Amino acid sequence: MKRKGLVLAIGFIVIIVVAAWLWRSRPQSSDMATYAPADSLVYLECNSLLDVLQGIASTDAWKELSPLLGTSAPQPPNRGLTRLISWTGLGPTRTVILSRAQLATVILDLGAKEKGETLTIKPEAAILIETHTAERRIRRTVEDALELFAEKAYHQLTFQRIDVGGSEFLVWSSATSERQIVATIDGTLVIVGNSERAVKTCLEVRRGQRPSLKGHPEMQRMRLHLAAANTLAFGFISSSNAARLFSLSAPLLFGRAPGDARFDQIIGTSASRLLAGVGWSSRVSSGGIEDHYLFSLQSTLVSRLQEHFRPTNTPIRVLDMLPREIHSVSVYRFENPVATWQLLETTLSSQLDALSAMLVNSLLKSALTSYGIDDVERFLTLIGPELSTVRLTRESEQSTLVAWVRDEAALRKLLLGPGGNNIKPNFIGETELIEIPEKMIAVSFLKATVLIGPPRDLQLYLKATTGNRATPDRIKSLEHFSSRSNSASVVTYTRETDRVLNFLRAISRASGGATSAHEATELSSKIEQLPYSATETTLGAQGLERITRSSFGQFATLVPLLFPER
Repeated sequence: MKRKGLVLAIGFIVIIVVAAWLWRSRPQSSDMATYAPADSLVYLECNSLLDVLQGIASTDAWKELSPLLGTSAPQPPNRGLTRLISWTGLGPTRTVILSRAQLATVILDLGAKEKGETLTIKPEAAILIETHTAERRIRRTVEDALELFAEKAYHQLTFQRIDVGGSEFLVWSSATSERQIVATIDGTLVIVGNSERAVKTCLEVRRGQRPSLKGHPEMQRMRLHLAAANTLAFGFISSSNAARLFSLSAPLLFGRAPGDARFDQIIGTSASRLLAGVGWSSRVSSGGIEDHYLFSLQSTLVSRLQEHFRPTNTPIRVLDMLPREIHSVSVYRFENPVATWQLLETTLSSQLDALSAMLVNSLLKSALTSYGIDDVERFLTLIGPELSTVRLTRESEQSTLVAWVRDEAALRKLLLGPGGNNIKPNFIGETELIEIPEKMIAVSFLKATVLIGPPRDLQLYLKATTGNRATPDRIKSLEHFSSRSNSASVVTYTRETDRVLNFLRAISRASGGATSAHEATELSSKIEQLPYSATETTLGAQGLERITRSSFGQFATLVPLLFPER
């Protein structure tokens, strides 16, 4: 009995020791904002790479498409086993890193440069990987992984180790371009960037020599609002950097690099008086990925806009009159369109100085000027509560505007002008097509609606709607992630063929696999059948909220950036 009691006591002690060791060795989650520079333009974080892989693998699209990738389809690791490996650290180093890793990405500068008539954008960015594993164990594995990545990404690769402020930096460069990969390992943290400055900046933050983003009050509020603790990924742009980013990117819309001090100042000042930070989170939803965006607005702006920024309660009607093949459609649904427009215009003007207000109002009006509409308020009084823009193909030069008509005679006069009755129309079937050369647009009235757009696109649209109307299966594909009866003010449906294809190609490049010609053909066919992504935009208490549900979410954009084509 004494011997049996001794064995039980020893066994109990062993269990306690093992449990204590497991508890002490388990990785403690870090706040990745601790490593991010306080002035980062954009901050993205993912607190579990394993959860992201499992989330993508759980989507309907991945289940449908991954069997067609052949050897290019990576299989997500067993969840239970990787959790055990994460806790104990026992297993291959690559698996330990994958099971434990937290990741953050920071963009420090857009890097917009103008040379002659060519405008190039080269963001300066860094990826921060907290491995929760000792440097001596991860160094060889990390270096080998980066070496392999660089060999796949660059032609005529060169490599060197350099000393920067007492730290070893690893630099892989392409002899045929200015692209490079710079990396350093500091304890359990791996920093990888596309420039020495980006890596050095993040390393200084890690060592407390520069301020970090941790504790930023706006970010903490954004994390709480978007429930970031329960999401696959989270992103943040502070109010000051949102204004800065907008002032840097807005000139690009005009085809030039930032640099006009007066113009940039107007844009930056306007943005700072309207924006109050931007946030993003991602989660699994409805067999796909849901991306939730919040564009925080100044509280006074929100309170004024809420008066008329209300959607109509009627179901979306334009889906029933779409051609079979479209690239995207955006539906704007307001109870009183003209009142909403007037409120938006006056509210924005009240927040800005006179010069900024003039610029913003001219930008607002330009949204309809391309359709030959100069008197926006008059136009909105003559149409119904639903207005849509339809892009037939990705290459379409401009969207076609579709709106329900309240007063056709008055609308004809507004669009065609005093001499409209003298314009001889063309006919597509029995539907008239009226071209207005001086405005480079065409107008057509079809079943209580008006269609406005480029003549060529409008011809294609009318031919498609009269002879190749959207089938029930196509409408079902449009409505998969968002029904036509919802409470959003703006709903956008977009075909994802190119995005999904680029995502899968990036996955293939990253895994080093290959897809046969037969598999590639079948894959393209399956992608064509995927549902459209759906984005719903509403005005909430904090600002504009956009929820996008799609096959792979924002990951379909981010992964190809990490694994670009040569």
